[in-house]
Amino acid sequence: MEKSPQKFYEIIINATSTVDQIYTAIFELRTINNKEAIELLKQGFYHLNKVENKSCLLLHEIAYALGQADLSLESLITQFLIQIISDDQQFDVVRHEAAEALANINQKEALDIFDKYSKKNVNDNLNILQDTCIIGLEKAKTINELGHLYGQKYLGTREPAAPFEKLDKDPVEYILDDQTSLFNKYRALYYLRNNAEIYFNNIDQLLTSNKLGALFKHEICFVIGQVGVAPKQIHEALINMIKDENQPAIARHEAIAAFQTVSSNKEITLEILNEYSKSIDQIVRETAIVSLKMMEFYG
Repeated sequence: MEKSPQKFYEIIINATSTVDQIYTAIFELRTINNKEAIELLKQGFYHLNKVENKSCLLLHEIAYALGQADLSLESLITQFLIQIISDDQQFDVVRHEAAEALANINQKEALDIFDKYSKKNVNDNLNILQDTCIIGLEKAKTINELGHLYGQKYLGTREPAAPFEKLDKDPVEYILDDQTSLFNKYRALYYLRNNAEIYFNNIDQLLTSNKLGALFKHEICFVIGQVGVAPKQIHEALINMIKDENQPAIARHEAIAAFQTVSSNKEITLEILNEYSKSIDQIVRETAIVSLKMMEFYG
């Protein structure tokens, strides 16, 4: 039976819809991935951006979905993403996600805005938009040379940087080296992910390091969720990140999603998710709520 894009859009704009219902509707429109679905995602963004107590998580998820769209649809998306990136009133996390999405679908038209924001501290002290634009600028400059390396192993999402094919140093040591550029740290992280059976046991050293920024820590958590299984010390590192209110919200939110994916202890997972579904930090709270619903759905 064919899915109706309009049905999912109506869930997004319905004032009685819960955060997990809207999140699922966004995912469904992303999966449909045609012109109508893209236009409805954009309309959904405009709607959610105007409501009282607007949701950073849901707006960020729409930007993410647009960055995963079929490349034949990029003409419908590029200027929309540029508007989000340029909006100084928008959540930092949403602007970051829009910049990453733009780097995925249209590197050529992204150059000017990436150049602008990679040089200017437009955000708070976390600088997540600036870091995203630095990475996006490098992706745009190297796409012809490295384009064939993207998406070779993990096909479900587009990567911000091309994984290294080989690395002479241990990837954790390479990432923690102050001389390694941010773009190359990302490349090494995806190399580590692609060779998880060799290097994954040490990824908790990255989570606990004070040498890495908010954006990179969030990406570490995303990669852990992609791999889907992790040893006990990584579970503990994720829990510590979730609990540490001094950690940036973007990293804590991604740590929740990763922990729900890798944890094999249902009792502990439910305890953590239930606790943080009441967090005062909106994106942390809403991620925990969505993760609880995912656990309920998948058993």
